[in-house]
Amino acid sequence: MIDTIPTLLQIDLQNLFFQARSMGGQRVDLEKIWDAINNRESEFLVDALIYMIRGESFDSSKFEALLKKVGYSLKIKNSIKTVKGGKTFYRQSNQDVAITIDCMARLDSFQKWILMSGDGDFVDLCQYLKKKNKKIEIWSFKETFNPILEPYADKINIITEDFFIKKSNISVFGFNYGDLP
Repeated sequence: MIDTIPTLLQIDLQNLFFQARSMGGQRVDLEKIWDAINNRESEFLVDALIYMIRGESFDSSKFEALLKKVGYSLKIKNSIKTVKGGKTFYRQSNQDVAITIDCMARLDSFQKWILMSGDGDFVDLCQYLKKKNKKIEIWSFKETFNPILEPYADKINIITEDFFIKKSNISVFGFNYGDLP
């Protein structure tokens, strides 16, 4: 029988969302990510948390329901819009502190930590987890991976188009534009 490693997965959704969007309007397929990580024989997920910011201009209830159905736990903050001097500002647009606090609170429940973010702000947490003999796996886009994290990661996975939602072909006047070069 294979010994399974208790694993904590934390996903910084805003980090993934904005990078994928900057890559031609792509979207990350969180069901594929769930399958890729949850189906590992040598690990079991003690929790899989997605950290997201709920904006006032977008109804995310269907998206949230889908994520829960897949198996994720959601940590949601509502953004607060402020207009000052004609400029719009959003507060609570970052979940880095919440990710860190939740990770620390669950420290005794996992041996491996999977972070889906290449944000260098997590370097102190990575250093601490290494001192506690935790395995660290980081998933990130190549473009947003901060190399300051590399010395602490046991494994780095670059998120590629394999983890994007495949866009359906668009047919207009009988021409299938999804097949064109």
